[in-house]
Amino acid sequence: MKWLLALLLLAANPVAATEEEARRWLEDMSAALRTLDYDGTFVYLHDGALEAMRVIHRVDGGVERERLVSLTGSAREVLRDNKAVTCIMPDSRSVMVGQSRPPQLFPEVPGDLDSLQQHYRLEMLGDDRVAGRMARVVGITPRDDYRYGYRYWIGEDSKLLLKSALIGVDGEAIEQVMFTRLGVGQDIAEADLEPSMSGKEYSWYRQSGSRPQTAAGTAMPGWQVQRLPGGFHLTDYQLRRMRPDSAGAEHMVFSDGLATVSVYVESLAADSEPLGGLSSMGAVHAFGATADGYQVTVVGEVPAATVEMMARSTVSAAGAGQ
Repeated sequence: MKWLLALLLLAANPVAATEEEARRWLEDMSAALRTLDYDGTFVYLHDGALEAMRVIHRVDGGVERERLVSLTGSAREVLRDNKAVTCIMPDSRSVMVGQSRPPQLFPEVPGDLDSLQQHYRLEMLGDDRVAGRMARVVGITPRDDYRYGYRYWIGEDSKLLLKSALIGVDGEAIEQVMFTRLGVGQDIAEADLEPSMSGKEYSWYRQSGSRPQTAAGTAMPGWQVQRLPGGFHLTDYQLRRMRPDSAGAEHMVFSDGLATVSVYVESLAADSEPLGGLSSMGAVHAFGATADGYQVTVVGEVPAATVEMMARSTVSAAGAGQ
């Protein structure tokens, strides 16, 4: 009888019904991105520019392997083996190796959709066709002005994300990612996951960073961001050495499950000019400020008001309680 009661309640509340349907599509999409083998070409439209890339994704015994190859502009290849990431850049004859995931052109769906729905409204926006495949369109609209909205085109058959759009505060698309060709469930050869160049003669750089241990829910051991938009919480912290003569820069990452903002804090050298004010590139905004002789820089794919609020409220932990 419980299922019958649930159906009656949803039928009486069409908004709740469309939100529940949107949740199911997002959950299916999240599973498909992690578990399916696929090979496709997608385009990335941002800031008046258009880039094309090929992505090859295979899952071996629960281990994700992925290769991204740029098809336009500067030659680049990104290889991922679970969390191990290698970026090969022939133009600069360099290779970057790290343990964090590369920037996600196709966004991931957070596991805690209940928390997400406190700050975003989910809705079904109809049907469309992408890369020759039928898709259901899911809208994710922010409940405040501190974050952008999203639209996802999810394949009806594969449940893969076929297209995504980042929606600005004016309701217009700021950037879009869309498959133009996609093969799902095909055998992915080992050679397709190997780089086209060895990089043996390139300069290799290994990403390093210490992660000081902090108790859950406590402030960072150096700095605090006192004003965060609702739902944003600390997801990562590293102490990086930006220059050989520096004591290191604190790098804090905050996220609400979809939007991500980075906060960098570094001591100002005696001969350096502090960076101040707002700068923008497409959907990405950055705001610089100084605090107690330190440079604070906040960067994220969020509205300008968000990075400014966070930068101006970043203070040293020692002085936060005063």
